[in-house]
Amino acid sequence: MLCDHAALQPLSILTLRCPPRSLSSSLGFIVALKLDLHQITPRSILFVSQSCNKKNKKEMQFTRVPLPSLSLWIILLLSSGVDARKQRDEGDDEESWSESVSRARCASRCLSLHSVEALSVSTPLQNNGSLGWCQHHKQCAKCLEPCKDSWEMKRKSNCRELCERVFPKKHWECVTSCEFLQSVLAVKQGSCPPPEKASGFAAACVESCDHDRDCSTLKKCCSNGCGHTCQTPKDLYKGAPLKPRKELGFAELPSGQLEVRWSSRFNISAEPVVYVLQRRWNFGIQPSEDSATSWQVVAQTTEQGARLSDIRPGRWYQFRVAAVNTHGTRGFTTPSRHIHSRRDPSNPPAPSELRVANMSFGPGRAVSARLLWSVPSDLDVPVHHYKVSWSWTAAGQQSASSLTKRRKTVRESQVELDSMRANRSYSVEVQAVSYWGQTQLKGPRAILHFSTQRAFSSVPRNPTGDILDVGTPFYQDGQLRVHVYWQSSTDPSVEYYRVEWGPEHCAHNQTRPTEKTNVRESFVSLQGLLFSCKYKVLLQPLSQKTRPPAESTVFFTPSCATIQAKSPKPITCFTEKAPTHKVLVKPINLTAAFEVRGGNMTAIFSWDLSPPPYYQQLTGYQVTWAEVIQTNRPNSNKLPHSLISQSQILPPEANVLVVTDLHPDSLYRLEVQAITAEGEGPAASRTFQTPGNQSTLRHRPRLRKLHQNMPIIERH
Repeated sequence: MLCDHAALQPLSILTLRCPPRSLSSSLGFIVALKLDLHQITPRSILFVSQSCNKKNKKEMQFTRVPLPSLSLWIILLLSSGVDARKQRDEGDDEESWSESVSRARCASRCLSLHSVEALSVSTPLQNNGSLGWCQHHKQCAKCLEPCKDSWEMKRKSNCRELCERVFPKKHWECVTSCEFLQSVLAVKQGSCPPPEKASGFAAACVESCDHDRDCSTLKKCCSNGCGHTCQTPKDLYKGAPLKPRKELGFAELPSGQLEVRWSSRFNISAEPVVYVLQRRWNFGIQPSEDSATSWQVVAQTTEQGARLSDIRPGRWYQFRVAAVNTHGTRGFTTPSRHIHSRRDPSNPPAPSELRVANMSFGPGRAVSARLLWSVPSDLDVPVHHYKVSWSWTAAGQQSASSLTKRRKTVRESQVELDSMRANRSYSVEVQAVSYWGQTQLKGPRAILHFSTQRAFSSVPRNPTGDILDVGTPFYQDGQLRVHVYWQSSTDPSVEYYRVEWGPEHCAHNQTRPTEKTNVRESFVSLQGLLFSCKYKVLLQPLSQKTRPPAESTVFFTPSCATIQAKSPKPITCFTEKAPTHKVLVKPINLTAAFEVRGGNMTAIFSWDLSPPPYYQQLTGYQVTWAEVIQTNRPNSNKLPHSLISQSQILPPEANVLVVTDLHPDSLYRLEVQAITAEGEGPAASRTFQTPGNQSTLRHRPRLRKLHQNMPIIERH
């Protein structure tokens, strides 16, 4: 806020610019920062705050008077900000019922004009008493028409023009009723007090309001002799009926309707009384006023009760009622206790208007589509999320394989489907899911069939159609799996498909050899995948007559933490000791042969392998050899029985190890372990003694037989 306050003098005028509405509650503080505290009065500060709150005028003026007390000014300044916020909160509630009360006053006037006929009518509760009669009476209906909620009333509406649209002839009752409604909307209940009785801020010589609607709650815009301020009216409830009793009665009927009753037996009014029933509600298994809706009018009747047919399970309701006549009302009763239907909420319906909103074709045969659907907004329980699944069928196939189905969960009523292929027929299912406490409520599925065929395509179609599609990896039976599928080859000579897959690289430096399998179908399930890896898949159609081109693709597996977050069961990651299969592969028949080459002792160690199970694939060997130092060796400076060991990792096809530079007449221990994808198997060990120099020659024939053409692995 900008202020020009240079050389302020008594009775001088300050010109202020109002701040945005978001800052209006703290306007007094801004003024305090800009002006000298000894030159502004609390009355002036509050006036500016109120004026900006209500009118947001571009320029405001107030008169400066001496400040009697700095402490009093600060207290009033703080209270003005609190009062402004409180007034805004109350104003929101007031706005929710002031128009409904004005329309009820309009209806009470119509009944008073036809009181003799209206009061003689006895109608059932569900027919709104004499109001129901008035709606079917020719003259009374004309008077009642502007009082309805459907009648759009504006401040400057021409009542004659509005009524002529509904009643071309004899519309005078409609016009007078419309003008009455305009007046009660503009002028609040009660009358202004005498100007000389204004006190405090209400007595300030300012123009803080122009109309009653500029004032908060029940205050009116009244004159104080030298200006207009918002003041509490006198005779506020003169002629208005008493409030109904606080306790409201409720009964849920077998038909599903809710009957709400109240009592006003001591209410004596010269005018017909119209009751306005309002309610608010919140979703959930517990009542909550914080998350409740705003108050809404659900009934207007002359009876002391109403039957409501739109009560929904899964909601907590509160009600309040006001008694209104032509003079006004004393306000609504306090909100009733929370009630809810005893019926269980129904499942959400199937989404409607499921459609493809947009389809885009990418490079090659890539296709993406955006699907939209609708659901009713007035459900027993709001939709929590939607389950979307889609599958495809290729040309010549009758139905989709279960392995081609992909799934996605979304919160909004739309979904983006990517990784689709052109020239295929897709089937999409959408299901709404709600939650009532811990109970999941699933609705029926909506199904949509569409094709990804280009309308006008100049791109030639792949003759084999062997384009790989990879589903979403999932965890099942202790293994990470994924489905890979493709369109069947159009070449009739193709009998099998060879599928090869393996990790190219992993986040945790894990590795695994390439695996292969042959299938007749156009899909395969890959099992035992590693987490956080990039996999490559190669598809080769096999034919005896031709050699169709191979297709390849890559996919990424999720991290173990991602799977853990989605799985209801505990999953052990690779960093933990996983309950995997016990490795049963073990080397057997460890043997050794020795030979002297160029003065060096050479050993050839060999072994066999026990038959491995079908689910454990050998990936290599870990071989360790060690010299056992004896205590009687001369000139030895090593500790007795110490080990000098070395290890070597060998590929799975190598079961022979050649070691050079061994000592003659020495003990060596050999240990071999088989390595599989599940881990290391049990170790097999054996101790050998190298021959002395005199007995070396008898080992040579066996040496040559065992290791001819084998590479020599040097000891380091």
